[in-house]
Amino acid sequence: MGLWPTAKKMKTENSYVYFSLSGDNFNPESVTTRLDITPTEIWKKGEIGKYRQQLDFACWNFSTDKRKTELIVDNLVNEIINKLFEKVEIINELKSQYQLESTLEIVLYVETNPDESTPTLGFDSKTIEFLYLTKTKVDVDIYRLNSEAT
Repeated sequence: MGLWPTAKKMKTENSYVYFSLSGDNFNPESVTTRLDITPTEIWKKGEIGKYRQQLDFACWNFSTDKRKTELIVDNLVNEIINKLFEKVEIINELKSQYQLESTLEIVLYVETNPDESTPTLGFDSKTIEFLYLTKTKVDVDIYRLNSEAT
């Protein structure tokens, strides 16, 4: 039995997690080649973006899919970390070579329907070790979702 035995898992179709490498001006394809991971999204500095006229930095993103199933956020985080953990040395080499910043981004929709439970979020020791070794910052974007209204 878990710590919160009466809590129900939240249903959502919007929450996801991604790892990002971003920098002033680098070729994201070189990151793909070195990591041997197909990114979810890449762009180069100067390209026209979805939300901006012209992007002022380059970026390589690796993301989970958006989930419509029952959700414990830790599972999404672990999905990304498990794929990247053995690549810590390569990530650090890329960060040094191209002066990149790394971010673990959590996009979280929190249920406001009082009949539903809110999601759980916590990092296991493997995630904490990865974040420490790669000097990756964590950013959490939280949005409200009311399933009762849909």
